[in-house]
Amino acid sequence: MSPFLKSLLRFVAGVAILAVGLVVAKTLIGMKPELPVSSRPVQPRPVKALAFTPGEVQPVTPIEGRVDALNRMDVFAEVNGVLALGGKEFREGTRFREGEVMLRLDDSEPRASLVAQRSQLLQLLSTSLADLRLDYGDAWPGWQAYVSAFRVDETLAPLPEFTSDRERLFLANRGILSAFHNIRAAEERLAKYEIRAPFTGTLTSTTVRPGALVRAGQPLGTFVGEGVFEVKSAVHARYLEHLAPGDSVAFQEESGATVAIGEVVRIANNVDAATQSASVFCRVRSTETLRDGRYLSGAVYSRPIPDAMAVRLDLVSEAGTLFVIAGDALEEREVQVAFRAVETAIITGLEEGTSLLAEPLSGAYSGLAVNIAE
Repeated sequence: MSPFLKSLLRFVAGVAILAVGLVVAKTLIGMKPELPVSSRPVQPRPVKALAFTPGEVQPVTPIEGRVDALNRMDVFAEVNGVLALGGKEFREGTRFREGEVMLRLDDSEPRASLVAQRSQLLQLLSTSLADLRLDYGDAWPGWQAYVSAFRVDETLAPLPEFTSDRERLFLANRGILSAFHNIRAAEERLAKYEIRAPFTGTLTSTTVRPGALVRAGQPLGTFVGEGVFEVKSAVHARYLEHLAPGDSVAFQEESGATVAIGEVVRIANNVDAATQSASVFCRVRSTETLRDGRYLSGAVYSRPIPDAMAVRLDLVSEAGTLFVIAGDALEEREVQVAFRAVETAIITGLEEGTSLLAEPLSGAYSGLAVNIAE
């Protein structure tokens, strides 16, 4: 037998032995009973729940701003003069009551000129009495009484009523009417040498000192009132729907103590394009710690929302959905978000008693098996 034939026989024999081995192994594997396959049991995740209990919930809008006195004015001089000495000095921090003289300029020269003008008017009236008695007998008693009561160092009293047009023209021809009105104008100007407080307040700044020369139009200082203040706050547009004039407001200082209470009085009708906020003005009553220019933070308490409940803000998605517990699994539900605050959201649209997640659950999805932890 040739070597080639021997090699071929060996190869065929090896292949036959391998085939028989595979058939036997497959037969033995088929004879082994198949083990049952079971899925791994899913363990429910423990969660905390709360029941949806609808009621009236009051939206609370955070605000902050600077305190400004409602009554504030810049003091200007309308006449020339020297700031007089004596009395309460016109200095920063000085407090004046309503109607009290804040500053007085030296008015000796214009006052003397006014006395001279009144004396000239008295002379005109005196020389006209005889003609008034002859030609206007009915009007003469009134003019006689007026002249008798006339004092050159006192403010002019109103002229007697005219009994006829002839009488009025007679007095105008004598120069009495023009002299009277010139004196009244001079009296008004003389009154500007003295500035009185239009309301109770304090000088917060001054630019002159007693004894200084004051010129007409010169700014003299700033006078700030007491009692009523306003706080201007920039509120984001998403809160404006629930704000209205008359809503109550409270402001706190750094320690958390309430230092001012009041109400919303005005809301701007425009929204700033850069900040998407509108100006809200709150009027507050004065307290001992409230000062002009102070920054405060607080909240506006708006009208309550009915059939609603406040939950944690992170439980509600931006799309307005949250998870409820339906049986032993989670279910994502759509709700109406009536108000979003800094930490809470006010929701409506659920049935009373519906179980909600009390805190966020990582990896939550609809159908997730849960059980309520005690």
